[in-house]
Amino acid sequence: MGGVWQKIVSDINKPLSGNFRLRNFFRGSVGRGNEVLFWLDPWIKDIPLCEVYPNLFALETVKDCSVRDRLMGVWLWKHDLDRVEEIMEWSVLSADLALVSLNNECDSWKWLGDSSGLFSVSSVRQLLEKSVASDSDFVMDWCSWIPIKCNVLAWRADLDRIPTADALRRRRIVIGDGLYPLCRSEEESVDHLFTSCIVTSVIWQKVSRWCRTAPVFVFSFRDLLNLHKYGSFRAGEKGAFKGIIRVAVWCLWLARNNALFSASKVKVESIFCDILSLGYLWFKNRIRNNPISWLDWRKFAIM
Repeated sequence: MGGVWQKIVSDINKPLSGNFRLRNFFRGSVGRGNEVLFWLDPWIKDIPLCEVYPNLFALETVKDCSVRDRLMGVWLWKHDLDRVEEIMEWSVLSADLALVSLNNECDSWKWLGDSSGLFSVSSVRQLLEKSVASDSDFVMDWCSWIPIKCNVLAWRADLDRIPTADALRRRRIVIGDGLYPLCRSEEESVDHLFTSCIVTSVIWQKVSRWCRTAPVFVFSFRDLLNLHKYGSFRAGEKGAFKGIIRVAVWCLWLARNNALFSASKVKVESIFCDILSLGYLWFKNRIRNNPISWLDWRKFAIM
């Protein structure tokens, strides 16, 4: 395939703005099932089954098989289902497929970008305009007293561009069970990692008590980046608090990596001590003629 069709397929699959992809707004409606790809096209769900069942997809030998190939044919696995993750995914997938029946109608496609289900250029333009407007509403202001690596991590996390388990799964990279290593309770994502994990929640409460702010309750990573805008701070405290939040993000990411790659034991107090010490090191030495002492830093006495 080449020429115009290759260009069309390329544009459908590539991100046009932020996470906006045209492909995400098409869904197959199965008739005979011979024109919709079982794993690679969205049809039972609004996302492809390869993203919903990554362990089973890794076992599939013919990854571009059609729906009919699998429902009317045989399953072609690389080996028998023997891992817990594979068996669990197969149980859920089997329940989904039990509701599907093929018929003699031609397969068709529904456009999810319009309530009518019909594709139009104007509906694509409206979706794209909304996506661009959403992306441009927020501009992250960088903090000058923390290292650039901390600002870059915060910036990438806000764009969902760090290698969390769910981000890797969307790229069809399978890594273990995908659970967040600090709590082992939910799939690892940017928002769970930095906002809703029980370990993270304790860290934010320690930070709020230290900095004498209202308890930190956030629902998204961007909420974290905006926290310094809404507290009641004295002179100099707002800039310090903005940096402390990003230092905490850096320390949580380091703790996550140590737990994942070195099997290090998670210690909340150790993470918080790293936030205090790294924060003081950078705040003291990266601001010219800064007289703050360790005791004042511990009391959040920022002048």
